[in-house]
Amino acid sequence: MPVRPGPLRRLQTLALVAQLVLALGGAGLSFAGEEPAAVQAPSAEPALGAEPEAEGEPEAPTDYLETFTKTMDETHDRLEQNILKQAIRFDNSFGSVRTAHLRQTSYELNLLNSLRIERGGKLEFGTSIRAKFVLSRISDRLHLFIAGDNEPGPAKPSLPSDPGRPGFDRTTPTARIVNTEFRYWLLRTPTTELFLGAGFRLRLPFEAFVRSRFQYTHNLSDISLIRFAETFFVKNTDLLGETTEITYERLLAKNMLLRWANLGTASQEIQGLEWGTELSLIRELSPKSSITLTGGIYGHSTSNALVENFRILTRYRRNFLRSWLFYELEPEISWPRGSDGKYSPTLAVIGRIEVAFRGVAARKEEVNLSR
Repeated sequence: MPVRPGPLRRLQTLALVAQLVLALGGAGLSFAGEEPAAVQAPSAEPALGAEPEAEGEPEAPTDYLETFTKTMDETHDRLEQNILKQAIRFDNSFGSVRTAHLRQTSYELNLLNSLRIERGGKLEFGTSIRAKFVLSRISDRLHLFIAGDNEPGPAKPSLPSDPGRPGFDRTTPTARIVNTEFRYWLLRTPTTELFLGAGFRLRLPFEAFVRSRFQYTHNLSDISLIRFAETFFVKNTDLLGETTEITYERLLAKNMLLRWANLGTASQEIQGLEWGTELSLIRELSPKSSITLTGGIYGHSTSNALVENFRILTRYRRNFLRSWLFYELEPEISWPRGSDGKYSPTLAVIGRIEVAFRGVAARKEEVNLSR
């Protein structure tokens, strides 16, 4: 069973509220590239033949929706400020005041609630969280990352992002995980990044790790680049391991990108090379929406067939109703290799609701909160 942090349970309530908004505010949604339809103001005089509205009648549906969305905004803002206050207190407790220049504590947190519908009508729910805290009073170079993965359905192969699951950069996760990691950036330029990380995985048996990651980006031309990354990690459960990433990106048009990503991980736990390659076409449809088409092949060097899974998916993502609210629709088909050696197709559709929280506090605000 995955271990979920306390705040995750409380934040799930807000994500469920967002799903309710979909049902109540369906008329307010717009297609890609369009703005939501404006609500027509009521006329000062009743139309001919219409009976005057009696006093004491319930509010119109549009008024109810406005009240509901206002309450949702207030709840979101209150949660956003509470998270920021806790981050500031932590930063103040372990950091020091520096007056040389303005110091800012900030964070980004994304909460996703997912619903997976598989062929045959099987339904599964899941929740994932991504959080980054910049602890500037301690050090501008020190960041705290929290990642919790609990996507519905069987653990499916994919290439990790950001740069993956800290200390567990594998194409096929073996369990639902929650990681906490401190990253100290030794070098960070537009082309080169290097950090040292240390953290732990919330599961039994307890797993701790340290790692270093180097990434270099080389511009091949004005419209293409290649990115190379190398990660070395040590875990208390299986000692040494390393992950190699090579990514090629090319701009096909002003709002269209082609990405070819490749990853391989070797460790004493895997006892071989676990690898994956994905080709993605990413297109921005509007400032609020985008669509991605991805095809991937994944395998293991110790497998007799070498290839363990094929996967094709399309992901549509859109910002709707509020600047901090997003939804995704992701139909996919995969061909995992069964015990009989055959590749049987698996069809599924995943829907996600994402709630984003952002917070930045200047030094003046931090001083007031620390008194």
